[in-house]
Amino acid sequence: RIITALFLKDTLQVASDDAEMMAREQRSAKVKMARKLEKLFALGDTSQDGYISIDEFRNVVKLPTAQLYFTALDLQIGQACDLFALLDNGDGKVDLDEFCEGVMRLKGQARAVDMIVVMRDCTAIARKVAHLETLITELAELSIASASKANAASGRRHHAFLAAQ
Repeated sequence: RIITALFLKDTLQVASDDAEMMAREQRSAKVKMARKLEKLFALGDTSQDGYISIDEFRNVVKLPTAQLYFTALDLQIGQACDLFALLDNGDGKVDLDEFCEGVMRLKGQARAVDMIVVMRDCTAIARKVAHLETLITELAELSIASASKANAASGRRHHAFLAAQ
């Protein structure tokens, strides 16, 4: 029992050390990634205004250096416009924060998590649209019924008016 306890203690200590080492490696990898993204952004910001426009982005993705960065980040660059649209918040230009956050979301496991979130959101939207469709159908039926009653009443008044004359 003593030997088992000592073995277990040593095993748990090694596992704890491994977890700490993995956490340090992940932090180091994130810092390296941030530096690569900053360099890539600087390559693209040819106007040096702190933003990348769509034209600057189209030009930077053609550069061999940028293509190496994207490959190192495990990103496939298909259509530059599509990628720019994913990074842009709608103002037609991408700043460093948008660029870094967007690329990180497109990279690796973040894509899988984002897909799950999008699928959940789409399901919720589909349920709401189906509910709205039901409400609109009910309103249309009520409107038709109401119009029919109004027309019938108008027709009776018209016949009564004609009969009175």
